[in-house]
Amino acid sequence: MNLIKRIAGRVKKYIVAIIALPLILGLVGYFMPKGSVAPSDYTATVTISTGNYGEAKYNNAKQVPLLLKNEAFLKDIFPEMPEEDLAQLKDDLAIEIRTDSLFNLSYTGPDKQETLDTLGKIKDAYMKGDKALFSKREEVIEKNIKALEGETVSADSKVDKQRFLYELETSKLDMKAAEEIEPLIVLDNQAAGMSPKKRAVLGVLIGLALSFFIIVVPEVFRER
Repeated sequence: MNLIKRIAGRVKKYIVAIIALPLILGLVGYFMPKGSVAPSDYTATVTISTGNYGEAKYNNAKQVPLLLKNEAFLKDIFPEMPEEDLAQLKDDLAIEIRTDSLFNLSYTGPDKQETLDTLGKIKDAYMKGDKALFSKREEVIEKNIKALEGETVSADSKVDKQRFLYELETSKLDMKAAEEIEPLIVLDNQAAGMSPKKRAVLGVLIGLALSFFIIVVPEVFRER
């Protein structure tokens, strides 16, 4: 009972400090400069929709990793890169399959521009290969259509000719090359840090803890 009375007496004596200390520390926390934290690394990312022209390794997103992580494919893009760096690049290259025809390509590295350039080269190599195969397939279909249109057939074969033309033209209409759905960007992988509001709350809690220590602890020890 005496302990409670003494604590109450100390509270009355130091009431201003008890109120002021949490408030001051809360304000200090709120207005404290956040400071700059160097980002540890960067991640470049791009989302691609695959083409549709009958080439599985380019048109099926599930098979894209087999192509993009192929050592020969990467070596062709980075011919001067040492083997150990190429192996690390292969490990750091991430491919997320979102659907059968959509995938996300990302790469993480310590330098912002280098990370962006590296993924950009890989993306460009894929798109270039895709465009070449698409154009080749389109050219073949165009030649077949023209050849069939110029071919003279008997009356009995006219129906078959029209059917073949329809199938070729439909295939041509269904064809498409790969597209960038979400453009290539690079992001800083940096911890956001505490917001001013969170720092203020932390300051208030520290102030309350100090007030408790100043008021209660001395009386507890005195009681013993």
